[in-house]
Amino acid sequence: MEMEAQHRVAKPFKTLDELYSKLDDLKPWPDIVELRDSVDYVFSTENAETINEKLEKLDREQQPKTIVCHDMKGGYLEDRFIDGCDAHDSYVFYNWNVIDTFIYFSHNLITIPPYGWISAAHNHGVKILGTIITEHNEGVEVWEKILASNEETEKFANALVQLAKFYNFEGWLLNVENKIKQESTERLIYFVKILTDRIHEEIENSEIIWYDSVTCTGELIWQNQLNDKNLCYFLKCDGIFLNYNWTEKGLANSLALAKKENRERDIYVGLDVWGRGCPGGGGFNSAYALKLIRKHSLSVAIFAQGWTHEYFGPTNFHKVEDTFWAQLMPYLYIHVPIFENESFVTSFCRGIGLNHYSRGKISNEEPGHKTKKETRNAFYNLNKQKYQTIGQWKHSKIMTVSIIEDKEEKNDPGISGVTPLAKENATKQDQDSSKKENQVKKEKEYNYETGLDIMNVRGQSVTFRPRLTPVLLNYLEFHKDFAFDGGGCIRFVTNNPGSHYRLFLVHIEFARDIQASITYRLEDASDQPYKNNLYLILGNNFSVQTILPFQTIQLDSGWKKSIYLTSLKTVNEIGVTFLRRGSCSLGEIVVGTLNDSRGQWITS
Repeated sequence: MEMEAQHRVAKPFKTLDELYSKLDDLKPWPDIVELRDSVDYVFSTENAETINEKLEKLDREQQPKTIVCHDMKGGYLEDRFIDGCDAHDSYVFYNWNVIDTFIYFSHNLITIPPYGWISAAHNHGVKILGTIITEHNEGVEVWEKILASNEETEKFANALVQLAKFYNFEGWLLNVENKIKQESTERLIYFVKILTDRIHEEIENSEIIWYDSVTCTGELIWQNQLNDKNLCYFLKCDGIFLNYNWTEKGLANSLALAKKENRERDIYVGLDVWGRGCPGGGGFNSAYALKLIRKHSLSVAIFAQGWTHEYFGPTNFHKVEDTFWAQLMPYLYIHVPIFENESFVTSFCRGIGLNHYSRGKISNEEPGHKTKKETRNAFYNLNKQKYQTIGQWKHSKIMTVSIIEDKEEKNDPGISGVTPLAKENATKQDQDSSKKENQVKKEKEYNYETGLDIMNVRGQSVTFRPRLTPVLLNYLEFHKDFAFDGGGCIRFVTNNPGSHYRLFLVHIEFARDIQASITYRLEDASDQPYKNNLYLILGNNFSVQTILPFQTIQLDSGWKKSIYLTSLKTVNEIGVTFLRRGSCSLGEIVVGTLNDSRGQWITS
């Protein structure tokens, strides 16, 4: 990695020569958070938001897995700055608790995940992989060098293990999208094997994933299933990422073949959010494909989830992102991170902000590299992202869809499902030509009704308006205009006081009684401190307790902190509730125990 304009940045390696010349002079990054451990069970998202509902523990080893593969505008955008920058409207990912592995993808030979992505993933107990990709004639030449001899093959494998170990991530996606000489395929299989074996020896929880592209005989023919033409690679690594143009019959065939190896969970069926031949057409109808994938009990690789930001832009990003993920949530599983003798602390910051706040006031903290003139202390720094709530989906679930047909498009057969972009996004590469076409043709208009809003989509324009009669749900939404600590907070709304809201599923364990605090700000300025108390809900395997504040302290800028005392030593879920309808901004939650000698929260 190199410096760019006197700022520390993450960069890919574009050639073998560049890799080998710099391998002995890699530039260290700041200390990266180690991958957080998780428990051996998961939860279905069904009823996960409502703490009144008891959740069934599911054996994690028996449930299909979820990969997110992040492909966005070539990669290494504002996220490349190790110390952050001021691009506060860039893409962020925050649904970590429902994915197992995050892949950072770009069309460079060797894609190393930027520092902030590694930290954010590891904080949430999610593995993160880089990408090796070769394409076209250049790719043919690269592999001719790598596969020229066993020594060259092992040299490349060893270099990849060294990179992953040095930058503290868990492995690689191997994407060979060019022909391989048939006489070299045995050595390519050998490469996959030794890379997998050696990275397992050096890095705990590491994995190598093979992309369904080149066959066992060296032809570049995507199979869209696991079969005897790509099985040779699957057997030598940790999983296969299937191409997107699959059929249900192909999924059934894949499952049958994987069962013979007792490796059903290691098939990751590709789901392209841009569509491009993927069943259902992607977009807001991506759940169509995911439902079919889970029907066959297979894992999924969600590709280019940044579509929500890349296509629609930053203005309504958080609401668009919530709507997109709400459709997928019924088919995902929540994993549970471990905080053992370590306080659970979050300010809900997503790693972005119009300003950076400290204790409710705008701080003078330097946000990092300035990408443009800013009068605010705006920042974008994924390393500042704090632990995120479980994915809320009930209020963002699409309930009905209406399509306003344009007269000029009466002969259009329409779009199956609920995606507005199956036609516009037939291929990502055709986006520019589609824009030109849409300048002439009128576009259809789509109205998606959720529990709270009507989302109107017309081409790349998306707007929201409140429903006239919203569903009376308790819900969360992200606030970016102010914060207690960091660059944002969570607005918590109680419409149904009888239904308590679950924020986190965790495993917190201490040898002595657990204490907690919540820093929050009531929206109704006339509300007196004890008129509508914010109750803390903590649960474990034995009981769920609704806890009244022991003490409430008034802080600056309208914030106040409530202290809660318990007799619990283990906490598995954290929630909040009002005893009557109300709303507030949640600025910080701490669940742990105080250090007797210093009166500070134990953080590690």
